[in-house]
Amino acid sequence: MGRLTGILKHNAISGCLVAFTVTIFPFSGADASGAPPGLSGKARSAAVTITSDSMDAAKKENKVVFKGNVTAEEDFTLCSDELYINYGSTDEIEEITATGNVRIFHSDKTSISSRAVYNRKGRVIVLTGDPQVSQCSDTVKGGKITVYLDEDRAVVEGGGAATRVRAVIMPKKDCKGTGNGARKDFSGEK
Repeated sequence: MGRLTGILKHNAISGCLVAFTVTIFPFSGADASGAPPGLSGKARSAAVTITSDSMDAAKKENKVVFKGNVTAEEDFTLCSDELYINYGSTDEIEEITATGNVRIFHSDKTSISSRAVYNRKGRVIVLTGDPQVSQCSDTVKGGKITVYLDEDRAVVEGGGAATRVRAVIMPKKDCKGTGNGARKDFSGEK
């Protein structure tokens, strides 16, 4: 399963596990640029760095599970309660699934939902579970939001009569405090 490195930090007094950080580097099967086959743009050469309270790697299942205060960083930042990484037959990351209190920070956009599935090859994130995307002072909500990272676009779908698409577009844009540098705590906000 690719090259995986981890750092354990222990509390000197109690010996409790405080955090676990894993950096997943480009894998074997890489092309001449060092990127895994089939990946494009920034994802081709970017390592994914994941920090969490615990990690469980199952090589036979091509899966790694991270739990507790998870933060994953590539060219965007994804925070969640749990994160599941699925590998393909060539040990490259195929899909990352985040569940529970999902927050994504990319450029000047902030996304929140209960669940997010990131297809790394296509660089597409599908948000479900009361998803919302904000850019500056504009906000859109729906039943399902699909974000195309390399195309800088999103498709918002309703979830029937109970969950229709709702967009709030402000006449004056307030872009202060948005993007990767200003992460908000969305716990409790919907």
